[in-house]
Formats: sequence, C-alpha cells, structure tokens
Amino acid sequence: MSFPINGRIAIIDDNIIQAKPLMDVLSSKQYPFTYYSGELKYLPSKEDFCNDIRVVFLDINLIDDREHEDKVLKAKLVPVLQRVISPVNFPFVIVYWSRHENHKHLINDIFDTDLKDRKPIGYLEESKLNYFNGDGSPTEEQEQSINQLFGKIDGLLNEKPAFSYLLHWENLIHISADNTLEEIFSFPNSINPWEQEANYIFNKLGKSYAGKHFDSSSPSKKINSCFHAMSSIFLDTLEYNVNLNNIQNSQSLESEIINKDIVPELNKKLLCSEDTDNLKYSGVVLYEIKETINVVDELTIQKIKPINLEAFNNELRENLLNVIVNVTPLCDFVQQKQKTDRLIRGILIKTKFRMNLDDKSEALFFSPDFQYNNISYFLVIDFRHFFTDDIQPNDNIKPIFRLRQQILSEIQSKLARHISRQGILFL
Repeated sequence: MSFPINGRIAIIDDNIIQAKPLMDVLSSKQYPFTYYSGELKYLPSKEDFCNDIRVVFLDINLIDDREHEDKVLKAKLVPVLQRVISPVNFPFVIVYWSRHENHKHLINDIFDTDLKDRKPIGYLEESKLNYFNGDGSPTEEQEQSINQLFGKIDGLLNEKPAFSYLLHWENLIHISADNTLEEIFSFPNSINPWEQEANYIFNKLGKSYAGKHFDSSSPSKKINSCFHAMSSIFLDTLEYNVNLNNIQNSQSLESEIINKDIVPELNKKLLCSEDTDNLKYSGVVLYEIKETINVVDELTIQKIKPINLEAFNNELRENLLNVIVNVTPLCDFVQQKQKTDRLIRGILIKTKFRMNLDDKSEALFFSPDFQYNNISYFLVIDFRHFFTDDIQPNDNIKPIFRLRQQILSEIQSKLARHISRQGILFL
C-alpha cells in the first residue's frame, strides 16, 4: 500500500473517542495525520491552505449520535469540507462512514453540486456499526474490522494505480529530503554544539552557490542560496532512490489518448512557468510589442504552392508574436555577476503552421508545441539574433512566461554549439 507518509491524511469526526482506534492504527504504521472535530473555530482558514490531503476519513454525522435528515447533515458537512479541502486539493480519495448505509447519495450530491471544484477521484463507504455499538462503545471485533478497513483502502488504491504511484512518488520525495538532511546536518563525531556546526555548514553551502556576493547579501538571500545548494544534493538523492525503487505488484497503465489537445496543455506545465517577477531571471520570455527586427524572414517555407505562398505568408505574420528570451546563465543571475543580459530574439507561431516550416537549420531552435493563452504555439529562436542589453521594464516589452531550466539548458547548449563551429579549410 502506498499510503502517504508526509502527513497528508485527514480524520474528520466529532467524537474523538470513536476516531481514536483509527488514530492508533495510523500511528502504529507511522502515517502522520491531522484530526478535525468539525468545529469551525478549529479548522484552517481559507487563506491558510498549505497542505494538500490525499486520504480523508470522514464521519457523515458531525453533530451527535442521533439520526438526522440529509439536509441537516449536509448543512454541517459542507462548511467543514470547504475548510479542510481546498479547491486546488487534487487528487484525493475519501473514506466515509455512518450508522446507516443510505448516505452514499448524500456524499455524491455534495461533491456533484456544492463542492464539485474539489471532487475526490475515489470513494469508500463503510458502516460505523462495524466498529462501534449503538451506544458508541467499541465492538468486540473492532481491531479486526480496522485492519480489514485498511485492506479495503488498499483495494481502492489498487483500483486507481496511477494515484497509488503518485503517492509512492511523494513518499520517495519525503524520504529523499530526509536523507539529504541526515547526510548534510548529521555530525556524530563533532565535539561542538549541533547548532554551531549547522550554522557553519549553512553558510558554507550558501557561499558555494552565491559566490563572492554571499557576504554582502541579505539574510533571506543567504538562506535561499543554501536552499539551492541543498536542492542539488536532494535531486541527486531523489534520482538515486527512484532508480533503485521497486514497486510491488506494479502494473502497466492504460495509455489510450482521450484528447490529443491535452498534449500542448501538458507541455505548458513541463516547459513553462508563469513566474515572471524579475525580467533578468534566466528563461523569462518577453513579448516585444513593437517589432524591431523581423525574425520571420529567416524561416524557410515548404510544401506551399507558389500561388498560395503570399496568402500563407500574410496569415503567418498575422498570427505570430515577436519575443525575446533571456538566456543569461542562472549562476550569473544568482551571483549578481551579469553586467548585461544575454538575449535572443524569436517568435511564437501557432502550431497549425509547423508542418509548412523547415526546422533543419542549425541557426534555429524549434520548441515542442505548448499552450499559451489557450492557443497551441511553438517557439522558434534564431541564434543569429543573439545580443546583450541591460533589460529594464519599458512600454515595449511584457513578460509572458518563463522557460523552465531543462528547456533553457537545451537552448543554451545549442547556442553554444552554434557559435563555436570551427568550419573547414579546403580547396
């Protein structure tokens, strides 16, 4: 069972005595959890959502042990679930129980109407009478029933293998972060106090990343520099743990494409970020409102009959965006070493034009298709339009997204190869 080990389990029950057996089992298995009684004053505020939940254990009746109409139960449940589960909490499964077996429609109705923006991907319905008597006392078979409950949850996760694998991946991240901290901040042979050693290591890591500007940086930037250094160690540890990971009873996932349009949307998440607060940050893409150099002239058009060429050219020009990509090395930005920014001009072209453009030129970089403003585009960069400038906010440029480090590194690598071609002397 790939159960969350990072605290992303919630128990919602107005009777903590009845929740205690579940807490005991989770504790024995070292699965951290958060308990909510259902009282609004003890629930997270809507502004404080910071931790997604993957498994929710929910008592249907958060009022008392008496019977109530569905509308009464719903009036109590909806505000509680709104405060525990955020609109961006996805994916998660819900395990709910009540003294009656006719509440499945109530849960479905809540998530189909009131809370459809945070709907679970899986449900498991249980009767509370399998665990407690009518007076609230535990049944004789309670311990066995609780263990059987975890077997049923295991079955629910097996029905959703992709979700189970995501939980497993999150667990690997948690373990890798723990391994990183142990490797760096464990000093078994030191005679000095732990805090003194930790302060020294913290500063040395930060300086290794920020360079000579570390000493003059603000405390916040010093801390972030250390975090960057630790992240590089963490990523190596995570990669090692993933490569040696063996998932028990693993199975292949069905990969039939339901909607091909999802590929550009997914590529946007893989290749781009909406974080564009600093124009000088590596990878920021700037829309050039007033065209200064026409990069589209460098494109070679193919598979278009001469009679249609002018119309194609006009349509192409009407449906592109002139952009500038900041390709300054990230280390220069972090260590504040760039006197000017390294920039390259390019264009965003709608995907429908791709098949008619020649992408064989070594001077051009063609990106995969990705979504921008709900339209599928691809980015073309012309290495012949590489230049430097001290980029500053002005009326002619607008940051639209940031290229993530992996695709930026590919662009930088191809740029380096383009400007370092030796050529051949021959007669």
